[in-house]
Amino acid sequence: MRPHRDSEEQDIRSPMDLRKFADALRPLPGWIGGGILDWYQLGLRKPRDATTYYGATIHCDPVDSIQRSIIYYGVWEPAISRIIENSLAPGDLFVDIGANIGYDAMLAATRADVVAIEAAPHIYRKMLRNLEINRDLADHIRPVNVAVSDHAGELDLYDFGPRNIGATTTLPSRKGKKCATVAAAPLLDILSPEELARVRLIKMDVEGAETTILNDIFDHIDAFPENMSIIFEANPEDDQAAFDVMFKRIQQNFAAYEVENGYSNAWYLKWKGGPLNELQTAPKRRTDILLTRA
Repeated sequence: MRPHRDSEEQDIRSPMDLRKFADALRPLPGWIGGGILDWYQLGLRKPRDATTYYGATIHCDPVDSIQRSIIYYGVWEPAISRIIENSLAPGDLFVDIGANIGYDAMLAATRADVVAIEAAPHIYRKMLRNLEINRDLADHIRPVNVAVSDHAGELDLYDFGPRNIGATTTLPSRKGKKCATVAAAPLLDILSPEELARVRLIKMDVEGAETTILNDIFDHIDAFPENMSIIFEANPEDDQAAFDVMFKRIQQNFAAYEVENGYSNAWYLKWKGGPLNELQTAPKRRTDILLTRA
């Protein structure tokens, strides 16, 4: 059963009202508070502007899981947000591969310069809209509409509808619907020499293409700064054997740490953060991983 809506007004509550509602549920056990939000969000349909905890305004469609979290909590993937905050300083460069609607890019722009790379044209347009809203942050961001790969050329993109636009992938094996054919290029071809010299943190969320991109980075590791860190979403289920080989390359140059992450309302309501756990072996499931130079 969907939440009852007596009038159109009930679906245009401000993000601040929705955030207060979510905050009021925090004292409850996570499964109860999260369950209430799960039920309530079924009635949210109207796009609206929401303010992040770092002050940016983002135009959000509550049908999409990422944007709905920003409406409710002002944050997406809080542990990753914390790493971005703690890793960057003025003069650094943050490279956002899979920038989506620009949340991480604008967070990084509060303290460093950014190259925000988003392959999907329809998502890239959403990011540009948010950069236009936040001109002070956009001045520190260079947006790029290209797919990062290990070669120059073209790649097909596949999506899975509006409920999770972040699931868009270059992997046909995931059986999404083809939505675009886009230009592809290695990261070294996308960054200028001046940008490359300042790379402090790379964030990569590319839905299965991370092994290809990381192997290309490792092939040219001497071109990158020695203090560079990488945070990425690992998807070993797509090709465990290839990921295991790539993880051995990681261990030659980096220490790897598992980053706590969850996506349910129950998890968001109770998240407090904690220490990172070092990975000694390759994970077998989707895992967010921070790499720091060993």
